[in-house]
Amino acid sequence: GRGPIAAHSMGPFFLDFAHQPYPLSFYQKHRYLTSGFLHGSLLHLYMNLRALLTLPSWLENGIGKGVYLSAYLVAIVTGNIAHTFSSLGYLSASSLSIGASGGILGLYGLMLASLMKMGNALAASSVLKQMIWLIGFGFLVPNVSNAGHIGGFIGGWLVGYLFGPGYMNAFSRDKGTGRYYVDRVDEDFRLVMGPGILPDYGRAIFPLKYLYMGIAAVMLSRPEMRMIPWAIWKGMTEPGTMSGIRSLIS
Repeated sequence: GRGPIAAHSMGPFFLDFAHQPYPLSFYQKHRYLTSGFLHGSLLHLYMNLRALLTLPSWLENGIGKGVYLSAYLVAIVTGNIAHTFSSLGYLSASSLSIGASGGILGLYGLMLASLMKMGNALAASSVLKQMIWLIGFGFLVPNVSNAGHIGGFIGGWLVGYLFGPGYMNAFSRDKGTGRYYVDRVDEDFRLVMGPGILPDYGRAIFPLKYLYMGIAAVMLSRPEMRMIPWAIWKGMTEPGTMSGIRSLIS
């Protein structure tokens, strides 16, 4: 899960990349992404790795690594956005938060969108039940951001629904050549889709490249967004620079 951490418990590298709704992330937008790659302990890292490993293999191998990775990265950002808007006292100093669970929940959102597009209502309802259980669990455990989980889930769902493949009859004919399509999908993907269904990226609502074109347009439109690559590089090569702690320890 993702949750707040005490600033004094982390070193300069963490302080350069952790998410803090205000004031750090308000001025340094790279934190909305980079905080998803930080963990507060080995147990925190283990739990998120375990959650990734329990996801079905068809989600990556069947849908495609491009959409899979895109859903993960977008969900980290949307999870942090949701966490920011849910934070009380938004314009007062808030605690730092880290963790990959927003991205992991985004993969569950991707799975739900894919199952919905396949027409597999039974499996889709199972994913929704898992999400409801997780939100309920989040209310019982301290330092867990339910808003971050929900925001990540929605971000992943949007990527899957808008940019994931459509589906067609695997035994239908290509009108141009007159040949029948050949079913080459993985066996586990076939079990989920059901017989006679084939993923088709030509039937996606939007090509995946449109997502990155939109992200590039947003980054180029505002000075603080154009600073993101530089801020990440500066934080990696000179830890403590972005948080200002480097001047205190040097």
